[in-house]
Amino acid sequence: MTGRFIPNAFNVTPVLVYRVYTDGRPDEIVRGVDLVGTPLSMFSQIDQAGGKSEIFNGYCGAESGSIPVSCVSPMILVKMIETQKKSKSQERQIILPRPDSNEKK
Repeated sequence: MTGRFIPNAFNVTPVLVYRVYTDGRPDEIVRGVDLVGTPLSMFSQIDQAGGKSEIFNGYCGAESGSIPVSCVSPMILVKMIETQKKSKSQERQIILPRPDSNEKK
């Protein structure tokens, strides 16, 4: 939402998020988060851009409702971005017992 009295902010539901460590630890997949913030603060954190460009086709929320949008962007490395826990957990229920357990069905 943008407006004269409303801050310009975004809330993105990513497909895949990694936490990248600079000290050599392996990258970690982060689940159950949205990317949030303001465009100017996020754009100031872009460290590198380049490589293959990708296309995004989706929807953007507007005052009149959701509208279809498309954009093209190269890969970017962002030094820091705000995340927010999703209101609904992405964890799945356990279907089968652990193989080393003694549970019988």
